[in-house]
Amino acid sequence: MPDLLYELNARDEITAVNEEWHCFARANAGAPLSSPEILGRSLWDFVRDVDTQHIYRLLHRRVRGTGAPVRLHFRCDAPALRRLLALELSAVGDERLAYHVRIMREEARISVRLLEPHSTRSDEFVTVCSWCNRVAAPPEGWLEVEQAVAALGLFDDVQPPQLTHGICGACDSLLQDGIGGATAEMVLAGL
Repeated sequence: MPDLLYELNARDEITAVNEEWHCFARANAGAPLSSPEILGRSLWDFVRDVDTQHIYRLLHRRVRGTGAPVRLHFRCDAPALRRLLALELSAVGDERLAYHVRIMREEARISVRLLEPHSTRSDEFVTVCSWCNRVAAPPEGWLEVEQAVAALGLFDDVQPPQLTHGICGACDSLLQDGIGGATAEMVLAGL
């Protein structure tokens, strides 16, 4: 699949997306993410978790302040796919930013109901790391989704819990180290 591209203005509002953005959104049940629904809206309307927002805001400040791009890898899984993506965040003049996202690797897996976007959800919540897609499963720590489903007994419930996002300690450390460095080339959970 060709690279996904989108741009933000100085207020972090989405100003442009390419056709591949639309293809990816449709293929991942993200139909409400087409141009008319997102252009002119703040990125922060779509990134709700405070920790994740904080990391992105630091990345934005670094790129705008230095003009140097930031490169990192992150997971963006689908119910039946593990997906590793590469992101390059760069300045494109007058405080604008360009996001360039490339699919590096995809791996099929048995569909995980917890990740199905249209499942009816219980009132319970589980936290998923916004970067590596591991799930918080105390006291075991952060586990791959299949392991977390088993450890938390999520197959026992008629309805899967709601997903909320955060950042695991390992990814937070990598991101914090990368933000201060000359280049933030980080791999946050290979497949």
